[in-house]
Amino acid sequence: MSSQRDVAKKANVSFMTVSRVINDHNNVKKETREKVLKAINELGYYPNAAARALNRNKTNVIGIIVPYYEHFLASPYFVELLLEIEKYVTLNGYDLIFNTSKTKFFNKDYSILYKQRKVDGLIILAPSIHEKSLEELVHENIPFVIVGGMEENKYINCVDIDNIKGTREAVNYLLNLGHKRIGLVTGISYVMDGRQRLQGYINTLNSHNIEIDNNLIFKGDFTEKSGYDALYYFFSLKHSPTAVFCSNDHMALGVYKAAHEKNITIPGNLSVIGFDDIKLASYITPPLTTIRQPIEILGKTTAKLMIDCIEKKLKAVRKIVINPELIIRSSCRQIE
Repeated sequence: MSSQRDVAKKANVSFMTVSRVINDHNNVKKETREKVLKAINELGYYPNAAARALNRNKTNVIGIIVPYYEHFLASPYFVELLLEIEKYVTLNGYDLIFNTSKTKFFNKDYSILYKQRKVDGLIILAPSIHEKSLEELVHENIPFVIVGGMEENKYINCVDIDNIKGTREAVNYLLNLGHKRIGLVTGISYVMDGRQRLQGYINTLNSHNIEIDNNLIFKGDFTEKSGYDALYYFFSLKHSPTAVFCSNDHMALGVYKAAHEKNITIPGNLSVIGFDDIKLASYITPPLTTIRQPIEILGKTTAKLMIDCIEKKLKAVRKIVINPELIIRSSCRQIE
């Protein structure tokens, strides 16, 4: 394997000149830089990333902390979001490393990744509201951005969807179709998205002077199984709902599966609406009406804010809220 000294010898320059080119110093003549780069290419030399990080005090790596693995694996939304973040950071010369929590509540010192110079900053997806380590990141002045949740903390950079607005649009759509008994499959209570979608449901019904029936609220956890269980629960009630709002699309898939088993037609016997607009939502039968999170915009905005925190050393904390969109398909019907 070629070394930096081999490159210097082939390009007929000093070892220090090669180092300056590798670390992108601007005090190297254009012709010399081109000669060194040509030698690097011909020899197939790969600079030592750890050494470059020490020399430049920069790794060009961003860490992504993904949620509790059962929550993460349950939602295609996170996979789609990760791909969009990766697309943008790669275009801007950064790589990603991933770390996932093995517990529901992170409470792990992720500052170590930064202190050990493994990353230049951290993106944290859907942290638990019980998460304590975020305060440590603020205290240590470590660049980081969270996606979803805890946006009320004035010291934390955050990108999020307007969950209250999205839920309001979903429930209002069902109300306008004539539904009055609207079931809710909640998300995880310790994740802010889950709490906000529950609050949006309650606020919207209250605004229409519809009394909240706790029997119509099923405690879900964003998994397909909780949607499946919710359908069986709702249809065990004396008065089952005519429509169900699921706090994510994955739970709506579980509702579909259970409805099929019980010969409950969608939307004939039950209207169903989800949240996220995962790719599968438009391919199931009937295609799912849902609230779209603009994943491409969310991913790019998150990545850009992270890079700005690293490169521009932002002083002012930024809170970016992105509007969702109601996508009407065929899973809901008008009540006569």
